[in-house]
Amino acid sequence: MEAWKSPYEGLNLGEKVKEASKDVTYTGVIIVGVGITAIMFYAIAKELLSKESPNAVFGEAFKRCKNDPEVQQLLGEPIKAYGEESGRRRRRHVSHAEFKVGDVKHLRLRFYIEGPYRKATVNLEKKQNENGKYEYRYLFVQCDTYPNQVVILEDNR
Repeated sequence: MEAWKSPYEGLNLGEKVKEASKDVTYTGVIIVGVGITAIMFYAIAKELLSKESPNAVFGEAFKRCKNDPEVQQLLGEPIKAYGEESGRRRRRHVSHAEFKVGDVKHLRLRFYIEGPYRKATVNLEKKQNENGKYEYRYLFVQCDTYPNQVVILEDNR
């Protein structure tokens, strides 16, 4: 049975220091890479899985709008939703703003819905209650074409 050999065996002191510093540098690079990867996964998971993220609030609000009989009658069915449009008619992210009033966090969203009859803009704001959960301040659908009709789904202002 052969004994374990040191990787530094047969090297003089200068070469040992050089090899050891290379090993420490490579280990540091690996640790930093793993740390950055973990931070990225955490940020992505928080954004996609959190019920308080703008994407989750968008999904919940769209579901409420889509299932409301008054909105269905105003726009027709099926209803689809999208965010801001770019110059090339590509749809991008949902417009949102997070801000504080005093110590209370608020989240404001605007997105667009359309059906076969009309298009409309959805505006909503949620604020954080004492338990840390977000609740609606308002949620309304405003028709973009004449006659301008507004469907108020929730108003707690």
